[in-house]
Amino acid sequence: MEREKMINSKARQNTVEQNLKYFEEMCTGKVTDYCIRAKMNMQDKVGCLRDPVFYRCKDTPHHRTGTQYKAYPTYDLTVPIVDSLEGVTHALRTIEYRDRNPLYAWV
Repeated sequence: MEREKMINSKARQNTVEQNLKYFEEMCTGKVTDYCIRAKMNMQDKVGCLRDPVFYRCKDTPHHRTGTQYKAYPTYDLTVPIVDSLEGVTHALRTIEYRDRNPLYAWV
């Protein structure tokens, strides 16, 4: 909602120390309603470049790792990194990802 309205969230001004504490709480499962966003331009015309979510909590057991992890990186963070590490030069995705291309390039 805040991103659509191009306004800063309340948590945007948190200190690094606060954010690290919250991340630790996410990873241990102490909280499940937090996410981690990249601090970008909230006035950007491209919606996906307004503080995108890069980590989210998930308390449902993972099919491989069970309940070992509580915080997971999102598609928007992992795919560009994996593509870069694997030497992908052209990402071929279906049309529904077209609006994510600026974020893919940014990451």
